[in-house]
Amino acid sequence: MATGALQSQRGTGPGHEAMASVMEDTRILMVVREPEARSAYEQALDRIGVSYHTACDFNEVLRMTVESAYSGLLVDILTLVRCSKEEKNIAYDCINFYPTLRIKWDARQQSITPGPQENSSAADTHTALTRFVQERCGTFPARCLRRFARKDSYLSLLLSRDGLPSTAALKTFTVNISQGGAFIQTTDPFAKTDRVWLRFPALAEEALQAGVCWSIPWGGCRSIPGIGVMFDQGLSPRQVEWLKQVAPA
Repeated sequence: MATGALQSQRGTGPGHEAMASVMEDTRILMVVREPEARSAYEQALDRIGVSYHTACDFNEVLRMTVESAYSGLLVDILTLVRCSKEEKNIAYDCINFYPTLRIKWDARQQSITPGPQENSSAADTHTALTRFVQERCGTFPARCLRRFARKDSYLSLLLSRDGLPSTAALKTFTVNISQGGAFIQTTDPFAKTDRVWLRFPALAEEALQAGVCWSIPWGGCRSIPGIGVMFDQGLSPRQVEWLKQVAPA
């Protein structure tokens, strides 16, 4: 893990003081594998004056986001494209949780550009990065991703929106699960913050309640469509023990 503790330019007046406060309270996590690209991104963040840590892959990102709080994610597109299937699951978790900017390094032109999906209206990359840090990361309180690592596990379940064992419940399965949440396959549309109830055969009629944190729509990308959910805090002792068995920490 590489770190950057950066000094912003000094100024006077309330505007400068407010900006200095934003920079002091903001910490970015950057994920990039290639040394040349990493060096270029670090220089760009140094010019902005924001603190950052650097990870070389998404397995390291998972460990770092569990241990430390961050306000945003800077993702090298080539690192994302080349990562494994397991790492992509981690990447989607992070991208849907943190403010994220995807960027790419052009070794031939020696330049950094935002990814095509960013739709940035900034005239140059420095302005785009500065806006990302100030406007998106600066307003997002630094936080950890989650306490538990997820385990690939395909568990059958009934997914419902109302908690009732009705015919409207969807027959589906988990793609991965942890003691804190799961990724569930579904092509049905769900919105962030939707409430869902999960009925696993091993728990009989005792449904787990959860909140939708993010979703991957069908055809939206080269990944299994579904929803990422976080289990409620008030789980019963039986539910807690069952989760420890199927997803040991």
